[in-house]
Amino acid sequence: MAESFWYPSVGNVLAIYDDIVAEYTDTASGIQNQGDIAFALTYIEEGAFGAVPETIHEKAFHLLRLLVTNHPFVDANKRTALNTTSVFYFLNGYQFDYDDEIISVLKQFGTDEATVDEGETIDYLRSQTENIDLAGEIEQWRDDIIQYGLAELTGDSADPND
Repeated sequence: MAESFWYPSVGNVLAIYDDIVAEYTDTASGIQNQGDIAFALTYIEEGAFGAVPETIHEKAFHLLRLLVTNHPFVDANKRTALNTTSVFYFLNGYQFDYDDEIISVLKQFGTDEATVDEGETIDYLRSQTENIDLAGEIEQWRDDIIQYGLAELTGDSADPND
């Protein structure tokens, strides 16, 4: 039986991009080609030209690669690719704890994609991820949100995590 994955939508990627643009005021805003986003997402889910990425790490590799190399945004392509990949991992039950090596990979994708070794990068992605209890994470968030809501309703502005 094939493993089931959660895949981001174009709207999800655009929301991540909008958050980045809002957070970094020196980032130029603009979408160059929304079709490039759709292609990247379709590729990681369905493949193209007879090739389909199978594992979560292969899918993450191609998500990073395509969102950087296709350059769908005026600015923040690498940041959007990294954040989208982190969310992709998380919603599929993995924590992606990347380090500075990912910056080099993203820069290589942006300047000379051919210099990025797919196997080495997939091994890197695998080494930087660990399984998480997604249901437990969601339950903890739910509890935090309920506590925050109750504090807001009662006027108690104390941190609900204390």
